[in-house]
Amino acid sequence: MLFLPTLALGASGLMLSLMALPSVAEESLSERLVVESFPRATLVDSSIQADAAHGVVIGSIRRINNQLRAEREVRAVGELIRATYQIPAEHGRQEAFEHAKEQLLDQPGSMLFFCEGRECGSSSLWANQVLGNATLYGPEDNQAYIVMQLDTEPQRFVSLYAITRGNRRVYLHVEQFTPSEAIAETLYPTPATLLKLLHADGEVVMPVDLAAEPEEGQSWLNLVNRAMRSDTRLRISVSGDQAPAAVQQLVDMGIRNQRLEVGDAAPQGALRIDKL
Repeated sequence: MLFLPTLALGASGLMLSLMALPSVAEESLSERLVVESFPRATLVDSSIQADAAHGVVIGSIRRINNQLRAEREVRAVGELIRATYQIPAEHGRQEAFEHAKEQLLDQPGSMLFFCEGRECGSSSLWANQVLGNATLYGPEDNQAYIVMQLDTEPQRFVSLYAITRGNRRVYLHVEQFTPSEAIAETLYPTPATLLKLLHADGEVVMPVDLAAEPEEGQSWLNLVNRAMRSDTRLRISVSGDQAPAAVQQLVDMGIRNQRLEVGDAAPQGALRIDKL
């Protein structure tokens, strides 16, 4: 089960001046990366930078006044590992992406942003200015991107970008960033990401105690409110020892009673949102 835990410390300067090893042995990568490579995938590019000033993009991107802008971004200094794999021809982008994504979801952490196809924006911007690898450029319908914060020691941010190029070659790019000093702010998913999780998995657990952490609880309920306003057909059940209070707060925000139900008394000290 995925536990989701504002935000960003900057919106520009995504270009990196890398002084990294141009290629890293695959054995070394397998020891460092938390994601195993796809079976029989070919490592085509890799680098490790021990002291990178890096921006983790956790929202949409666009170009404004000839500069790249990120909707949300966490910037810090730390170890940055990049690896690009070419996937065997008999396997597709979705299969390779899911193989890596499921490994991340099996670990304690938070999905912060997830997009597919044209909703991700310009593949050219992702490839050339965010990920620093022109090989990753392809049709915008054929891309997917996800970034997760792993609640490990040390703290890590892992991003996946998958693309099927016009020549039908499939690539999966992995970035693993370990800040030298852990990011203290609570980072929340976007409303669109919350909706994707609900539609895909049917439930999301929010690790928040409304009584003990009222401000954080309000931030989570604001997120649910925005997600439900984006999808007016969505109905949910809220479970947890504080579910009745959470449902009432959502009603007070303007969500109709008919779209909300109070579920089980568990979990304690958290809320579980189930799609009805």
